Amino acid sequence: MKTITRLPPVETPSLVLREIESRDTEPFCNFMMQPSYQRHIAMRLSSEAEVKAFVTRSVARQGDERRNVFHLAAEEKLSGEAIGDGFLILQHPKTVEIGWGLHPAMWRMGLGTEIGQALLGLAFERLRAENVWCKVMSGNTASAKLARRIGLRHLPSLTEYRASPRRNGAVEFYALSERDYFDLGY
Repeated sequence: MKTITRLPPVETPSLVLREIESRDTEPFCNFMMQPSYQRHIAMRLSSEAEVKAFVTRSVARQGDERRNVFHLAAEEKLSGEAIGDGFLILQHPKTVEIGWGLHPAMWRMGLGTEIGQALLGLAFERLRAENVWCKVMSGNTASAKLARRIGLRHLPSLTEYRASPRRNGAVEFYALSERDYFDLGY
């Protein structure tokens, strides 16, 4: 894949997905530490210090041509505040893992779909991925529906998967090829 040091901001109808900034620490704390948010994610940040360290690491990696992980803030256009997040992890050969999260107060408003579609666009159109995949923790029916809604196809599941250094569990997998992405309707 082509070396990319920064991703450009992407606008959706309600959001701007952009690289994380230091000012995102407090808004991220507002949703990332909520039990309802943490219930279905692999990497749980359980304190303000952990969220701040995550934001600091994400900002420090920006501009590094060797980086393979892009963490994004989903900023609501009306308030200018980060209300969600997303990530893209470059893997070989030409494969990108994506993932998303959203403030629980914003669930069921279509914003997760906007984040997911923007992540697919960045993966295929900016990072030139040939395949994109995501993992959804078992029981997270909202994210499973979102994955299908944005065009990803369900793959076999694993009952015991190491989703992060701190979490094992049942995981559903979804994927989309470049050819299928460009055949999706707009």
